[in-house]
Amino acid sequence: MPTSYEVRHPGVRVWCGNESGWSSSLLVWISRWTPEVIRIETPTVFNRTVWTVDQAAQLRNVLHAAVRTGGDVR
Repeated sequence: MPTSYEVRHPGVRVWCGNESGWSSSLLVWISRWTPEVIRIETPTVFNRTVWTVDQAAQLRNVLHAAVRTGGDVR
């Protein structure tokens, strides 16, 4: 698992499972035009995802990188 993530566009894809049981992913990214907004594109209609502990840890790390990047407005 990487220790740093580049969350600026196009972002980082984080794998999970969706409500139908299929493997899916969401995308975490920050636009250069709105660096104070963290965007999370979810894969499902009902926004219900299923995470293993390892997947949740990676999501936490990616979101932490997004918070750090979004706080670094240039």
